[in-house]
Amino acid sequence: MELLTINKTVPRHLQLNLQEPIVLVYEVKKIVRELKEKNPILRNYRLMDVGLPGKNQKTPRMSLYFIKSR
Repeated sequence: MELLTINKTVPRHLQLNLQEPIVLVYEVKKIVRELKEKNPILRNYRLMDVGLPGKNQKTPRMSLYFIKSR
């Protein structure tokens, strides 16, 4: 099993709407789609989990955890 973690800065408009699940899901899908377009190797990976930033972080970053597809 192969795992991959990508840390991404949270967009400003998403920082304000972290409590809105629909906005959060839409933005994560958009970020993953952009990453897969830029890096074709990521097409072999599936998004497994998303780690959201804590409230006290200066530069909020979310962690995207991928697992390699078979």
